[in-house]
Amino acid sequence: MIKNPGLQDPLFLDPTALEEELTRVFEHCHDCRRCLPLCPSFPSLFEAIDKHEQNAAELTGHETREVVDLCYQCKLCYNHCPYHPPHEWEIDFPKLMNRAKLVYAEKEGIPLADKAGMRQDMLGRVSCLTSAMTNKGFRNRAVRTLMEKGTGIDRRWLMPTYEKKPFSSSHQNHLPGSTENGRVLLFTTCFVEYAEAQTARAAVSVLQHNEIAVETAYDRCCGAPFLHGGDLKNATKNAAKVVEALAPKVKEGLPIVVPGPTCSLQLKQEYPELLGTEDAKLVSENTYDVGEFLYQLGRDKKLKRDFPVSLGKVAYHLPCHLKSQNIGFRSRQLLKLAGATEIEMLDNCSGVDGTWGMKARWYDQSMKIADKLLEGVKESEPDFVATDCPLSALRIKEGTGYTAVHPIVLLQRAYGLGESS
Repeated sequence: MIKNPGLQDPLFLDPTALEEELTRVFEHCHDCRRCLPLCPSFPSLFEAIDKHEQNAAELTGHETREVVDLCYQCKLCYNHCPYHPPHEWEIDFPKLMNRAKLVYAEKEGIPLADKAGMRQDMLGRVSCLTSAMTNKGFRNRAVRTLMEKGTGIDRRWLMPTYEKKPFSSSHQNHLPGSTENGRVLLFTTCFVEYAEAQTARAAVSVLQHNEIAVETAYDRCCGAPFLHGGDLKNATKNAAKVVEALAPKVKEGLPIVVPGPTCSLQLKQEYPELLGTEDAKLVSENTYDVGEFLYQLGRDKKLKRDFPVSLGKVAYHLPCHLKSQNIGFRSRQLLKLAGATEIEMLDNCSGVDGTWGMKARWYDQSMKIADKLLEGVKESEPDFVATDCPLSALRIKEGTGYTAVHPIVLLQRAYGLGESS
């Protein structure tokens, strides 16, 4: 049996090999139990194995499926696990759960509503074209009730407010600015592209203020919704197209800067395995979270430190997919540098991660996961709330009433630049 096979391995999508790997990993997890408090998958797993006299091989298909369905790819267990690669046991629980979803999807197909929800570019473009009607509809109770029945998205979930047009189209004639400190590619991400242009504008503003020329480089969604939803074909297709668009510029010496942790994680960690090409590896090695990039600029003594506007007290939420990148607390450090008088760092999951926490099936459970984060925001009574994750921002708004913005927006404010000042 091959432990933890890669996506390119023929055994990766083999149902028999999957069952063997699930049993092997479940046995190790049950013996360890270190990840019990991280997410609903582990209590479900351990309870099921205990019912079968500690024998993971005896789990029913329904019990195994529940463990898989309860995993929402926060990826916290990977770093938490003492047996992840390069340990000889090669435990990669989130990858195994995603593998199971891919195998199940290949056998059973993907529901039409889920397929539609994965097509973020189609949904984004249509929603921008119809933004007035779409945004109004999202606030209508009857529309949301119908939407819940048709898509599975819970009527209580706070939908984003779509822009009148995608950021890249409105940025087409924008001058890239000074190149004294180099040039970068801004891969805006699908959420920022269609529903959070403020973050993209702030990123451009802050980078250009620091003498960095910015070229927008959004070609299409990174493919994470496809991969996490079981659609390997379209996940691979999107990855290939994104790499095809980005690699030539990277070869010219431009790094890729991303204002969204799920997307930067996808480019960094998933693309090399999805595609297995030198260009995918090149894109991976030259991708940076925007906070990571600016922090490095500061270490190189190239970041301007003139922050005339006070930020006061900031409650900063550290997203799971940023922790998974093992880059440290760069956004928190930048906010401190920018003059925040106090920073309350909230190291708790928002329980959203893709569409899992939006769906009526899991909504109440996802809110329980987010309890510590939401209570932390309310108890801190901050002047501003920041998170690098746009879905966490929606959950924070939904659960506390506070509007959370990307840290780059607060940096723009601290510099006294543009709209956020």
